[in-house]
Amino acid sequence: MKHSLTLDSGQVVSYEDVGDPNGKSPVLFFHGTPGSRLQLELLPAALREGLRWIAFDRPGYGESDRQSESTLTEVATIGRALVNRLGLDAFHVLGFSGGGPYALACAYAMPGRVRSVHLASSAGPTALPEIWSALRRQDHILFVLVRRAPWLFRVLLRLSMGGVRQEPERFVARWAAKMSAGDQSLLAAPDVLAKLRDDLREALRQGTKGMADDFAILNRPWLFRLEDIRVPVHIWQGAQDQVISPQIGVALATHLPTARYHLLESGTHMILLTHAAEIRAEIQDVLP
Repeated sequence: MKHSLTLDSGQVVSYEDVGDPNGKSPVLFFHGTPGSRLQLELLPAALREGLRWIAFDRPGYGESDRQSESTLTEVATIGRALVNRLGLDAFHVLGFSGGGPYALACAYAMPGRVRSVHLASSAGPTALPEIWSALRRQDHILFVLVRRAPWLFRVLLRLSMGGVRQEPERFVARWAAKMSAGDQSLLAAPDVLAKLRDDLREALRQGTKGMADDFAILNRPWLFRLEDIRVPVHIWQGAQDQVISPQIGVALATHLPTARYHLLESGTHMILLTHAAEIRAEIQDVLP
């Protein structure tokens, strides 16, 4: 069920609060790019059951008000306001793909409350040379465009995503074509495709401005150092991932003092769906 939170600024944020309300330590989930709070529905029962899950639409996605020129730490402030609203003194964070950097920002902003961080197929700071060199050629073009010609990037994004909300299968098909065979098979499954359709429609409810803002945030210099994060971090990376190179996970692990790097040999980009039990076991291990 959708809920709304109004921040002190007057900005409205939409969120979901599902699962076991009596779970000892909830999980704050950060959706991918593009995405919405409805990505929670993609998580398998092996990961969801017995835990309380909270997810919010980042600014400009779903029904959350847009906040232009935002930063990772400002989005983390939304996370702080939400857990304050819910009265949560301690929780875990899990970020998928483009949501990973926001999970790290939360850990930096709230080190006394975040029990553990889980990064699934996560992006990283492009300012690090080893991460920049691990990006795909199309990602290099995209990020250079975001940085040097943001107006052109927004126009091209609007054109390329035109009609996706009406026919989200087109985006899923284009996205899957760039992924491993395992991911392509997974995304073609009727139940997964139906949930992705709902998520994409919700993500693009306000058009592509939120998605463009998301890419801009991820491309800006991070206002914190990975080395300053002292919360336990688990990096989950599929060896067969053709969207996020395993080398990005290696680079993150090198710079995060408390990181454990889990390279899943059979894993692809969608490891949240295929390796849910392993991830849940680590979350379970650190519950109070």
